[in-house]
Amino acid sequence: MLIFASYLFGQPLDLIFTPFEVAAVTIAVLAVGYVSSDGESNWMEGVMLLGVYLILAIAFYFLPA
Repeated sequence: MLIFASYLFGQPLDLIFTPFEVAAVTIAVLAVGYVSSDGESNWMEGVMLLGVYLILAIAFYFLPA
């Protein structure tokens, strides 16, 4: 929906992703899959997810544009 809405605002979005972006999404999906596989959660698994997202955020911050 956002792709179509971007044309209305005059700045079209593309769906061309860098390999780093694809790897980041894959890592995030694998981490969430690992945490939710047993159907239960605790605070340590939440901290693990926050750590993964923090590492990805730092990596994207320092990634040259």
